[in-house]
Amino acid sequence: MFNTELEAIKKMLGQVHPKHRCIEIGVGTGRFTEGLHIIYGLDPSIEMLKKTRERKIICIQAVAENLPFKDKSFDIIMMATVDCFLTNLQQAFAEIDRTLKPDGRFILAKIDRDSELGKAYEKKQQDNRFYRYAKFHSVDEISEYIHEANFGDLATVQTLFRSLEMIEDVEPVRCGYGEGGFVVLGEKKEKMTVHKYSKINIS
Repeated sequence: MFNTELEAIKKMLGQVHPKHRCIEIGVGTGRFTEGLHIIYGLDPSIEMLKKTRERKIICIQAVAENLPFKDKSFDIIMMATVDCFLTNLQQAFAEIDRTLKPDGRFILAKIDRDSELGKAYEKKQQDNRFYRYAKFHSVDEISEYIHEANFGDLATVQTLFRSLEMIEDVEPVRCGYGEGGFVVLGEKKEKMTVHKYSKINIS
């Protein structure tokens, strides 16, 4: 499952220049950060950051709603399965907009609440220690929040099309959303000349 999710994020992220300043918000134990060769990670949990530091990642303890960075600090900001834990989505996305460079990129990976996987997670939520207090969102709902924070049109890719019990290898990654349980949204601050919510082809 992790390798499949990582491939979907890589599909959206594309080639990252070594000089780009990148950070993962809600870094957790740093698995995605390490796999994507991102240098910086931010998380409110000291215990999580202890594990992240073991991966040689530069760690910052803070919350997404109050980023301790100057304006226009990063070329890329990435967030994976974190939206469901944020207390104030509008404030978090406004902070991301503030700290991204004018031509920077925002990548958000999430569990789609409207997918079969999202429904299964919600059904077993009380029995899942990790997602017990999570509030899952649909892709359209998250898209609306991102647009309200001054971002433009979103590209999307999706994966995890079967139940987790059936997945034995890396799943395919396809454009758009609505079928896969894991969806990655990407946006450049340099506005794209396409219609709102259009599904942009990622080659």
